[in-house]
Amino acid sequence: MRQAIASVLFVALLSPGALFAATHEEVEEAIARAKASLYLRQNAEGHWELAEQNAHAATQHGGRTALALYALLASGESREKPEIRKGVEWLMQQDMNGIYALGMRTQVWRYLRPNQVRDVVRRDAEALYDAAMKHNRIKGLYRYTVTTDQYDHSASQYGVLGMWACAQLMGEIPRDYWVAVDEAWRAGQFPDGGWAYRRPNAAALAAQPGEHPQGHSAPSAAMTTAGIATLFITQDQIHLGRGVDCVGNIIDPNIDRGLRWMSQNFEKVIKGGRSYYTLYGIERIGVASGYKFFGTTDWYKEGAEYLVRMQNPRTGAWGNVPDTAFGILFLVRGRAPVVMNKLEYALDMRGDRPRPANWNQRPRDANNLTAWLSRILERDLNWQIVNLNVEADELHDSRILYISGNQALAFTAEEKSKLRRYVEKGGIILGHADCGSRPFAESFRRLGHELFPAYEFRELPADHVIYTDQQFRRTNWRSPPSVVGLSNGVRELMLLIPTHDPARFWQTQAYAGREEMHQLMSSLFLYSVDKGDLRFKGQTHIVTPLKTVKPASEIRVARLKYAGNWNPEPGGWEQLAAFVHNTRQATLRTEEVGLGEGRLRGFKVAHLTGTAKFTLDEKAKRELVDFVAAGGTLIVDAAGGAADFALAADVLLGELFP
Repeated sequence: MRQAIASVLFVALLSPGALFAATHEEVEEAIARAKASLYLRQNAEGHWELAEQNAHAATQHGGRTALALYALLASGESREKPEIRKGVEWLMQQDMNGIYALGMRTQVWRYLRPNQVRDVVRRDAEALYDAAMKHNRIKGLYRYTVTTDQYDHSASQYGVLGMWACAQLMGEIPRDYWVAVDEAWRAGQFPDGGWAYRRPNAAALAAQPGEHPQGHSAPSAAMTTAGIATLFITQDQIHLGRGVDCVGNIIDPNIDRGLRWMSQNFEKVIKGGRSYYTLYGIERIGVASGYKFFGTTDWYKEGAEYLVRMQNPRTGAWGNVPDTAFGILFLVRGRAPVVMNKLEYALDMRGDRPRPANWNQRPRDANNLTAWLSRILERDLNWQIVNLNVEADELHDSRILYISGNQALAFTAEEKSKLRRYVEKGGIILGHADCGSRPFAESFRRLGHELFPAYEFRELPADHVIYTDQQFRRTNWRSPPSVVGLSNGVRELMLLIPTHDPARFWQTQAYAGREEMHQLMSSLFLYSVDKGDLRFKGQTHIVTPLKTVKPASEIRVARLKYAGNWNPEPGGWEQLAAFVHNTRQATLRTEEVGLGEGRLRGFKVAHLTGTAKFTLDEKAKRELVDFVAAGGTLIVDAAGGAADFALAADVLLGELFP
């Protein structure tokens, strides 16, 4: 089933409706204008409630304020800002019994100091726990308020979301609560994977796909996102121990059916219009599941384009306060920097049908690790699931491509080419041997040798920058995990954790006593982004030649080969060529030229680079002297600031041009 879902999710990259029209700058502006519109609607008392509320709105008293504060805090607004402090003080004093309102208020507490909210968190947790239905058929679901009897899936998802927030802050929610919620939502799912506003009766559940009842009893995108998101929460609360033993991919049939329903119906959802409430649900399951695509659509790109297009040009709002807050939450949480791309892959059988690989034995490892990193670094971060059916440039939402498993890797030639291109354009491949699998570790080493034959794996030295110049230092770890790396002399191209199995601890959220298993990944992540070069979705370092630019000239550059590490960053020249094409309307053409072979004639520019000490024979030296004497320009580049190469080059140049 997992493979079937993958084939649906990743059939294609782009369709006419999935082209991303909203730039990073447009999204930034949209968020800023929407936040400004919320502040303008805040009243003198510090809240966002309506002056005159109808009976329906009154049941969720405080909900508008909670949602506005949640959106503002999630977007990076300081909790010390006067407007935020005033709103929080008002919110803390309110007696609230609406499930939507309570569910949103608890999200606000996550952004405040723990000692500031300890008592109110416990109060809200008790209210939400008591409000959950206790009757057998609807046990684990919620009513619209704590005093009414009529339940629905919409209110229920906000009750669970509120309890999840309390669990993050308290960690004391009884397990029987999560079991009841989990069973209730699984029982309410249609066979085709969708959920409706109300739980369907036996006749509706037995209906064939396409024969669903109408109205509140029919599956919808809003309620299906609610169901999937809720099961991700209950899965994390109930099944922490799954994945300890490496026995193959862990599959949740209900979640998989729900994701398949979203994939098959996503285009219909888009064309039929969508509420901002639904967009918030899409963002929640997109982030929780890690999937970048639903059907053929990149859910974040499409949603961002829609929000930029629909924003009121005069006020900066998307309708009322809740809709504006939902729009902000979609943009800021959906575009959060991606810690890692987890690779979904199969095993190439050399002509036979590919065999599913054990890539997902710890289905929540990346999710739980990312949540921990978000708390440690005090900012929202995401993770993704990708595969190699897409172009290599699509993998660069993250600098880390995470490959885990316990089988010997077997990629096709095309897949290996994409992996190589990903690394050459700045990425790092991180291999994780589940349960310390030797076949996986050995095959990962072979893969590295095949992709980059000039380099060898070695144990990272204790003074490596990953261990000494990040937030956590290796010298403080009780049992430092082994990490081997393959470097081009400038940076690590591939890293392998061969024996210590840290993903086991990420999956089970086991931190105390084995802190190094999480802190290691923090160091690897900060190393990959140079401790601060985080990019939002919509931003990229990849330079692509513009088809609208017609080059008017050509520049030829000789890339000088010698007996040494003469080509550490080949992808850099491809990037530079695209930049020159776009900004100077010129074709930059590079050619590899062996020094001493007499092939430098005709070039005006030559490039010499490396990372280590080197020497040239007399024939090569004479060729360089003649090249410069004939008017050529020699560019000497110590790749990555390599001191050994720089010193050797300085000696060489002093000898050639005394």
